Amino acid sequence: MNGFVNLIKPCGATASDMVVCLKHIYSVKKVGHMGTLDPGAVGVLPVAVGKATCLFDYLTDKRKVYRAWFTFGKTTDTLDSYGKVTETSDVPDFNDVKLAVKNFVGQIQQIPPLYSAVNINGRRAYDLARRGQPVQLKSRTVNVYSIDIVRTEGNDTFVFDIECGGGTYIRSLCRDIASSLGCVAYMSALIRMSSGPFDISSAVTIDEVRVDPLKYLLPLDVALTGVDDYVFDGTLYKKLCDGFRPECSFDGYKKIYCNGVLFGLGRCSDGRLNLDYYLKDANN
Repeated sequence: MNGFVNLIKPCGATASDMVVCLKHIYSVKKVGHMGTLDPGAVGVLPVAVGKATCLFDYLTDKRKVYRAWFTFGKTTDTLDSYGKVTETSDVPDFNDVKLAVKNFVGQIQQIPPLYSAVNINGRRAYDLARRGQPVQLKSRTVNVYSIDIVRTEGNDTFVFDIECGGGTYIRSLCRDIASSLGCVAYMSALIRMSSGPFDISSAVTIDEVRVDPLKYLLPLDVALTGVDDYVFDGTLYKKLCDGFRPECSFDGYKKIYCNGVLFGLGRCSDGRLNLDYYLKDANN
């Protein structure tokens, strides 16, 4: 049982909760989500089932699109609506916010929230924070491709559409935008609209999957939409099965096929094929 589920994570559940559910539904041990969502967030949660998990590293860094609600004038210890209010401030003007967000588009430095799943010496940051233990989080480089103000709600909440790379914390973005304006804010709601090739328009609920698991188990190549094919001659089939690295010449990653079988995701290295993500056995 191998493939992907384009799941909608509901509010209140963790991404890990969804993984546990799918393990039971598909009766497989290897299941993993492609980029966590906070319990209070909803939306697209791509989940790999079986040998599709070998694409984890390739997919977690793909572009993601969010609709986010930032409420200005107060903040919380968790930087979302589930935490305790720790500070208040004035609410900035619309035009000031519009100008400020421009400074957060591009490659930026960002410190993850104190309450996050970042691993610190084998412990999650949120576990340490809940126990009142000191947490030292390092700044990281993230990519933000666009931030657009969709509308305002009331006099303190701004709704944004944000496109960013993997590893970007929207709560941190909210905190830092507010800080640049000399005020505070928290993320009051979040919807992930897409993650790589997985879009909310075709996402399904866990209840739908329970009713018809096979219907919603997507094939491996769905996750590789936009990656070009590279086909090797059928005479190389057995050699490829045995790990042979034939000569090739192409740039970037390609979907490697031979005799109609998807062998995996590969690239050229020193003029020969490197199958960085081997998928042949996952086609069964």
